[in-house]
Amino acid sequence: MKINAWIIGYLLVALAACQKANDKNPALLGKWQGTEWLISNTGSDLDATRVQFEFRDDGTFSAEFGDQKKQGTWRTQGDKLYTTETGMQEIMVKLLKADGTNLDFEMNRSGQKEVLKFKKSEK
Repeated sequence: MKINAWIIGYLLVALAACQKANDKNPALLGKWQGTEWLISNTGSDLDATRVQFEFRDDGTFSAEFGDQKKQGTWRTQGDKLYTTETGMQEIMVKLLKADGTNLDFEMNRSGQKEVLKFKKSEK
C-alpha cells in the first residue's frame, strides 16, 4: 500500500525547525521504526512499519516512507515536535511519548486525529 504523498508532506513539515525556540529533546535522538498507526484511536490499514525517522543532534533529520526519502531540520518546544523538510514549510506534531525507547506523536489530518507510534531502532 502506498502512503499518500500528502501525509508524508504533513509529517515532514511537522518535524523540523527555522531558528525558533528549541529545547531539542534528547529523547528523540537516534533512529526510529514505525510500529503502529492509529486513526481516531482505532487501528488503520496504513503500514507504520514503512515509516522510519532519524533525528540527529545537529538538528537535522531524515525520513523514509516506503520508497520515499526526505530530509530537513527539526526542533522541539515543550511537547511539540517541529520539522521542516528542505524547501518546505514547518509542520508540528504533538509528542505524546518520548522516553528514549518509545516515540508516539499525534497529528491532525483534515480534522481527524492520528497517532503514529515508533520504537527505537538498533540499526
